[in-house]
Amino acid sequence: MDKAFILSSIIDEYQKVIDNLKASVERYKHESDIDEDNTLDPEDYARQTEAKDMQLRFEKMLNEAKQNLKFLEDSKSENKEITEAGAVLETDKNYLFIGVSVPAFKLGDKDVISFSEEAPIYQNVKGKTSGETIEMGSNNFEIKNIF
Repeated sequence: MDKAFILSSIIDEYQKVIDNLKASVERYKHESDIDEDNTLDPEDYARQTEAKDMQLRFEKMLNEAKQNLKFLEDSKSENKEITEAGAVLETDKNYLFIGVSVPAFKLGDKDVISFSEEAPIYQNVKGKTSGETIEMGSNNFEIKNIF
């Protein structure tokens, strides 16, 4: 399997995250947009402020997610030789992607696991090359290939 195909599958999964964030932004935007001409309880204004705050938080998360999506797209054409951000590792049991975290999913007969550089597991895989073994929890995986 090639890197572009694996990353396209990760992008498909990540698009679900972005779609959920967009829906949350719209929901809170709608909740924060109350008609001020109607007689309103002071609690309505407090809920409006809370909804606006949540809308802004989700907008920030959405902007970060869009940046991550661009990183995923850019990573398709970059080949790596060591484990670093943007690398796809093929092990004997799964594919690992370093750079953006999405929920694990199955691709063919292997699981695809992705994580960011801030994840504790990154320290176990950082700088490794093909043929080396990495430890994830109580499991050891041999790196077959790095894309």
